[in-house]
Amino acid sequence: MRDRAADHSPMTQATVTRMLVGGFLLPDSIAAGERVVVNSWIVRHPDATVLVDTGLAEHLPAEDKATMRFTRTPIAEAISTLGLVPDDIDLVINCHLHADHSGGNVHFRGTPILVQAAELEAARADPDYTVAAEVDLADARWEVREGEHEPLPGIRVIPTPGHSPGHQSVAIDTDRGRLILAGQVFRDASTFARAVTAYRLASEGYEDPPSYPDWLPRVLELEPYRVAFGHDLAIWQPDA
Repeated sequence: MRDRAADHSPMTQATVTRMLVGGFLLPDSIAAGERVVVNSWIVRHPDATVLVDTGLAEHLPAEDKATMRFTRTPIAEAISTLGLVPDDIDLVINCHLHADHSGGNVHFRGTPILVQAAELEAARADPDYTVAAEVDLADARWEVREGEHEPLPGIRVIPTPGHSPGHQSVAIDTDRGRLILAGQVFRDASTFARAVTAYRLASEGYEDPPSYPDWLPRVLELEPYRVAFGHDLAIWQPDA
């Protein structure tokens, strides 16, 4: 799919529907006893139906299944509740290629999947990075991009590395404002909010402010009215 020039007229505004497609217990080394959700989103754009993240892989490592107590709704089942089948999806965007965000890619073979070059390289280099068969590393129709780009008018992909080398977020113009689907830039909205506070302190000349990611100023420059996350039901909004 080629990049197209920006056009933020009402005709290019999209609607976004969140789907709860799973959940799991975090490892003790990360946050003992904490359980997170797994979200995916359908974006209905005038020119395309876009799927952001494809949920958990089915065949996860046995040791993870034993300790992380997964729940999972297959992505084809999840989109069917919206009256869709895999052939209705025109474009897939994975925030990154770990098996809890791209584990249903195999059901969209032939559909373009947007990925940053660094992310695809990392997934292919490490056999433990993901579940290769279900992420469809060998046979997916990868559309490799470097940096920020706009695959459709009013939909912008923004590099947000950190959790993974090629992590990316998706900014979507809606009739209520710009929504950013931030994947796993952070695990939850509260941690994102703390990073925003750190950036504001730094911008105001506060001495020795907390750190924040290099990509955060660009995300805030887009003036999102909401930021949503892959593992949280809560959202961040600037006026909350």
